[in-house]
Amino acid sequence: MTNDDDKPPRVKCRLTMAPKVRDMYWCDFPKDAQLPEFWKRRPVIVIATDRTLSGAVTVVPCSSQEQIGKKWAFRLTTTIDGAASWAICDKPTTVAVSRLTPDKAGKRRASREDFTAVMALLYRWLPKSPALANPGEIPKKTDEEPSKPLKFDPAGDS
Repeated sequence: MTNDDDKPPRVKCRLTMAPKVRDMYWCDFPKDAQLPEFWKRRPVIVIATDRTLSGAVTVVPCSSQEQIGKKWAFRLTTTIDGAASWAICDKPTTVAVSRLTPDKAGKRRASREDFTAVMALLYRWLPKSPALANPGEIPKKTDEEPSKPLKFDPAGDS
């Protein structure tokens, strides 16, 4: 049984607005990471959010290290700091919003084209479910009647 004293701390959020899909931030990954986990401060692209400042977001981490020949890396045209950057699409991670810091130059968003390419690569990396004939369709759960699947918009304007 875990003692409440063992829980990690709740850290004050540095953002003033809840993150949105396609937003780019600096993320302070845990210092006690173990390889091949990501560590240190690095750029990320938000791919899922609960739209709160106290919750969590799912991000795709980015690296300035060249990823030539790496199957699951995508070179971004939009970067947080102007330096060459690759989205590492086989390492989606959920982190507390309090780990995110905006860029000094202001809010950054991945371009629609970059985001769509990142999500396509991420979907190709994920295991395939036999229940989904089309990976862009999410079946609606219902006990009563079959319905048309919900469509997912990878452009992420929501």
